[in-house]
Amino acid sequence: MRRVAIVLALLWAAPLASAHTSLDVAPDAIARIKLGMTQAQATALLAKPIRFDRLEDRYQRLVSGTTKVEVYFRTGAKGVVVVTTWNRTLRTDKHIGPCSSVAALRRAYGARLQPFREGNKVVAYRLGNLVFTTAGGQRVGVVALGRGTAATFVALSAPECHG
Repeated sequence: MRRVAIVLALLWAAPLASAHTSLDVAPDAIARIKLGMTQAQATALLAKPIRFDRLEDRYQRLVSGTTKVEVYFRTGAKGVVVVTTWNRTLRTDKHIGPCSSVAALRRAYGARLQPFREGNKVVAYRLGNLVFTTAGGQRVGVVALGRGTAATFVALSAPECHG
């Protein structure tokens, strides 16, 4: 009887666990990682193994290939400055994430999207602190969280969703 109770408890908890993952891209967080978090806090939230990279222009990056999330820090800035993901399972409340079509992105957020152009071509859209890169103009390649133009450039150089 005790085994039955444990199994039922696990089955009951499963929808709660999956419900948590339904909003992994929020206006203030990606995969629960928020801007300004310390490196220790971000590391605790990333799936292992985690790779640490030192990059140009005083950036450091934590990479979880398992969850397809990168977390960027910059010397002189407080905590996390950018979070990027190319994980197709991480979505906004409107079900937009990496590999979503740009048409779906535009339907979901409409005039609130601010286009980011290189030359005459839209290469990304901003929605508050979220950045959606447009891989070939057809699909979302990366979703990023960060402030300002620098975050958009980081997103444009992050790995893209393939699919």
